[in-house]
Formats: sequence, structure tokens, C-alpha cells
Amino acid sequence: MKYQNPIKKKGDYADPFVLKYNGRYYLYCTNPDIRCWSSDDLLHWKLEGATIGENVFPDMVPFAPEVVYWNGYFYMYTSPSGFGHYILQSKSPTGPFIKISENVEHAIDGTIFIDDDGTWYFYWAGDEGIWGCKMKSPTEFGEPVLTGAFLNGWTEGPLVYKKDGIYYMTYTGNHYLSKGYRINSCWSRNPLSGYRDDSYNPVVVRAAGKLIGLGHSSTVEGPDIVSDYIVYHNMNEDTTRDLNIDRQLWYQEVTQIAGPTQIEQLAPELADYALLGQGKALLELICYRGTFVQKSDRLASAEDGMFALSAQAFDKSFTLECNLEIKTLRVDDKQGIVLAKEEDDYYFIAFNPDLQIVQFIHQCKGVEQVVVQSRLPEHYNFSALHCIKICRNMDGRLELYIDRRLQFTSEVEKCAAYRVGYIAESNGLEIGYTAVTESTNQEQAECTVFPMECAFYPVFGKITGERNPDGSILLEQGETAQYSVWAGVEDTYRCWISTNCQSSGETEVLIDNKKLGVCESCAGLTLFETKLNQGIHVLSLWSKTGVKQINRIKFYPSADRIDYENELSGVELHGYGKRLTGNTWWSDYAVSATLSVKCEAEGNAGILLRVTEPSEGGEGADPVLGANFFIGYSVSLTGTELVIMKHHYDEKVLKSCPFCVESDEIHELLVEISGITIEVYVDREKQPKLVVADAEPIENGCAGIRVKNGWMKVTDFSLKEGVS
Repeated sequence: MKYQNPIKKKGDYADPFVLKYNGRYYLYCTNPDIRCWSSDDLLHWKLEGATIGENVFPDMVPFAPEVVYWNGYFYMYTSPSGFGHYILQSKSPTGPFIKISENVEHAIDGTIFIDDDGTWYFYWAGDEGIWGCKMKSPTEFGEPVLTGAFLNGWTEGPLVYKKDGIYYMTYTGNHYLSKGYRINSCWSRNPLSGYRDDSYNPVVVRAAGKLIGLGHSSTVEGPDIVSDYIVYHNMNEDTTRDLNIDRQLWYQEVTQIAGPTQIEQLAPELADYALLGQGKALLELICYRGTFVQKSDRLASAEDGMFALSAQAFDKSFTLECNLEIKTLRVDDKQGIVLAKEEDDYYFIAFNPDLQIVQFIHQCKGVEQVVVQSRLPEHYNFSALHCIKICRNMDGRLELYIDRRLQFTSEVEKCAAYRVGYIAESNGLEIGYTAVTESTNQEQAECTVFPMECAFYPVFGKITGERNPDGSILLEQGETAQYSVWAGVEDTYRCWISTNCQSSGETEVLIDNKKLGVCESCAGLTLFETKLNQGIHVLSLWSKTGVKQINRIKFYPSADRIDYENELSGVELHGYGKRLTGNTWWSDYAVSATLSVKCEAEGNAGILLRVTEPSEGGEGADPVLGANFFIGYSVSLTGTELVIMKHHYDEKVLKSCPFCVESDEIHELLVEISGITIEVYVDREKQPKLVVADAEPIENGCAGIRVKNGWMKVTDFSLKEGVS
């Protein structure tokens, strides 16, 4: 099965938030009655209707509603027309939601994160960036703290996700009506402060093509229960917004979006086995003791209890999701989840209400032993539906998550085959959606199919070498890396591989076992080009000799190439502006230009290189707000300096040198960009005035000119692909 963004059109799906509850998805967006849609697979959505009454927020539109489930209740946080937040509550994800607070302020775009220890956090957008605070309860807010996430302008739409002890935040800006609306990512080891930006921000941006203005995201677990997806909107010409999804991954210091995609993609996978919900196959439960009965969309233990195990046995790694309620629970009762090697040799997860703990117990031939136990959050409601998730890894490590929180880790036998099921000694257990996938989140990340519309960190693949925190990998002689990549259309694709050399040697690059070429011994950016049919292909890297650090891999289809045919000779720019020429397919080229410039305070003017995703700012074509709205490099004169800068919708100086320019002077610049190196020659000098080697290079893009708070006249401009 395949899908293509946008997955839902002809409605306004602005600021989408998706909640997963009992194996089903619920979508909420910015609209007057906070309509809700539901889905089993993230692709096909059914309208459930309004979740609030028409007089809850009269004459206002509730912005960016988000819903969190906790202890049997659904809490909605929304900001009517951006004037502070209200909290609403319901017993159902589809409402009706009833207002339970007055205006708690905190501006706009609120989101909830619940940590492993049960601590609640609230995040929202303000003029200074993203704020956060601890919460005492779903309606009580602590002292505000600036997180450090900021886009140097309009910043909004935060969402926090935790993976392997690290807090990851996505956030959006600058203006929702700008083509350059985009998603950034950052990470921290503290939930409220110290967030550091991803090196290749923005992680989602598309300012040209069919889908533009991408932003305001949420993240949700996929239907296979082991992968994750980012959900975001795009902007249409009439300012309505459509719904989009793409795969999302994390590794230590990096966030990876397998997108943004616009051509046909592989659909999210279903769980391998499921009970009371969608899966590739039915999870068969066999009752060995007692009985269970069908109750609406639940199974329940009968008065004589139950001991039920799956017909299927899982002998390798697997992930099990169980949604269950314990309606009656006594201290001596066994009510919970079973992992069984044999009928009389099994582990079970049991809950103790008196001690407020969950226990992992091994029972073998009538003898019980507590392997590990862990305290549950305060006021844990045992009789409410809870999502219990068990990940059994290849090394025997077992992880238990309750309501998406890591509750504890333990060990089980590596080679044993386990059947999964439920145990209850009375009629107190009710079972909802149950699913098993014979994989884990980590293994699924290694098998991710990357669309050939994006760049990706090489850690997300099958690697025999070393993985680094920054997303790069180290391949020593004989080691390999392998990736599955998806060609959405038959096309010619360019592939750039960014490397650093640790010791001299060669790394072969193959696709479908056919050699494309070699990354040579030196550090740099190597380009390969190949024509591929639609479908999955295998990209392989093999360190034939030496040691190579692979930093980033980028594919770019010919279909995404954008040509700019502006004639720039004779162009005069005043104040703020940029003009482009050439095409985004190019990587190495030489640009020469004869310039006259005059710059005001903090102004600069000059040449643009490897530009993609250009946009202006604000509600329309505001060149002041959009001065840095592009990805690429600039070589500029400031009046007192010659500067090479890098732009990821911001401005970072790579290198500069003194260079005075009088208002009536004319200077000739020659700039050559090849691989990771930029060389700048001035006035036909034989030696470059500036040389930069960028270890995290921008791979491709067109050329152009730009002025920021100044004036520039170009009397001659020429562009030639390749360098001498």
C-alpha cells in the first residue's frame, strides 16, 4: 500500500495534533468547533464531529487544540484566537469537552509532555521563543522558564518527545502564511532548558513546488507500534491547509525526518498481529484456565478468571502493546500481562494498589520470584484504561512502558520463545486493543526506507561500524553500511555523500549491488548520479581501505530540480532582496560578478551559492523578514569586511577578512565552490582572498545575488557549472 502527501484535502487541517488511544488515532485541528477525525492507519480519516459546543468560545477560533489522556480522562488545551489557554475535559476522545478552567494565560500553542516519573510539563509560544513550566496537576502551572528554542522571530508550535533519556523538541515559524514556514528541531538532557538546535535545521521546509508552507507538527506512534510519524500541514493558495505525514526518527543529538515528501511513498505498516484492532494477522488467544467474554470492543475475564496465551510464539525480539483496565484488584490477585515459555513457567506483570507499584514476577512450577518492581505515579487510577507496552530486545533486555512512560527495564532469557497473553484471578480484567510486532523501535530505525527526496543521517541503517552522537558513522576497513531507499518515481537521481577522512583509503558506493563509484581518501563531498525505477533500492557503502567518517547522505531527484533563468547583469537591488539564477540540481560551479555596493549598519551584499528553499517573510513577500529565508551560502561585502556565511534560514559567519569598500568603488568577485570548499578571488588576484572548507556542507542549489540593508549594482554576472 502507498500514500502521497497531502493525505487529506478539502478542509482546513491547520495545526494538526494526533492522539493515539486504544489502538486508534484521533485528529484535532484549528477550527471553530474543534472537529475530530478518527483513523486506524493514519491515512484514512473518518469525521467524528464537533468536540465542543458552539457557545464555548463565542466569536473566537480555538487555536492549536491538543489532547492528552490521563487516568481515564481526556484533557484538551487550546488558545481561543491566541489569547491564552483554557483546559477542557471529557471521558471520550471525541467529546464533548467541558471547560474546567478560566484563562490560564500562557499565550498560544500549548502542548503537554509527561515524563517517565509522571511529572507534567506545559510548553507554549511567546515573543521570546518557546516557554515551559512544570505542572502540579492538569490545571496547575508552575514558574515559566525559557527553553532556548527560538527562531529569531515568530516562533510557535512546540512539541516535546522523549527517547532514550533525551528530550527532543520540534517547533515552527516564522509566519504561517509564509512559503518558508518550517519546522526546526532541538534536543536537551533537561526537559525545560538547554535545548540545542539540530545542525541541519530546518528539518522540514519546502518553499517551492506543490506543497509549501509546511509546519506546526505533532508526533505520534505508527500503527506498527514500533515506528513514529510527524504530522504537519501545508498551506494552499486560499490559505486553507492540508494534512501530511512522514517518518520521524531520533538518535542521540539528531532528529531525522524522512521527508518532507511530495511523491508517492510506502504507507505506514500495521502491527504483525492484533486483537480488537487492525493488524496484518489475528493474534489468537487460547484460554487454558477460566474464560473470557466479549464486551463491546473489549474482552473481559469471567468470574472464574482467565489464563490466556497467544497461539503464536515469539522467539526473537518483539514489541507488545496491551490496553487494559483492572476494574477490581485485591492485593493477592494476579491481574496483568503474561510472557510464557511454558504454561507453568512464565513472567507476568502485576499491579499492587496498596503499595502503588507494578511488579515483574517470574513464576516457575508454582514458585514466584519478584524480578523487579517500580513505583507508579501518584494517584495512578488502576481501573482506568492504560497502555502497557513491552519491548523485548535481541540482547534479552526488556523495557516496560506505561502510558508512553518508561517504567522500568529488566532482563529475560535471550533465546527463549515467549507466548504473550493475560492472567486474571477474578472478573476484574478488561482488555482492549492488543498488538505484537516482531521488531523493536531500534530495529525498525535500522530498516527505515528513506525516500529519495531527502537527506539523512547515516546512523539510521544496518551498520557494522561505529555510530556517533552527531548522526555520523565511522567505517574502518572491511566495515559496511546498508540503507533501503525508495524511488517514488522513475527518474534520474543525484546522491551526495559527505565524508571526513580518518586515514587514507577508498569507500565503495553501490546501489542494488551495482558499483556507482568511490569516495576517495580525502574529506569532501562526493557526487553520484543514477537512473532508477520506482521501488525500493539498496544503497551500500563498503570501506575497502582506510577509515572513513560518513556524515550525511542526500538524494535529489531530477523531478525536484528548479530552474531560475534570471539575467542578473545590470540588476540593481535596494534595501533588502535576493534574485536567483541557474538551477537547484547543480553542486560545483564558478560565479563571477562585478559589483558596486553600499551597506548600512549590519548590512551586506554579494553572491549566493547552492541556494534552495528561498522565501520571503511575513504574511506576504516581505524581503526584510525574509532576508535569511533560504538554505545556502553567501559571499558578501559589508563595507569593511569580505565574509563567507552559511544560511539555514539564519546567518552564520564561516570566515571573514578585512576589506574596505568605498561607495564609488567597483570590485570583481570570482567564487568557486567545489565539494566542501569555497574559494573567493577579488579583482583578478591569483591567490584567493578567502578559503573555507565546510565540514557540514550544503550539497546543492542555484546561484544568485542578495542585499541586506544596503544597495548593490551588478554590472556583469556569469555562472559556469564545474570549476577550473
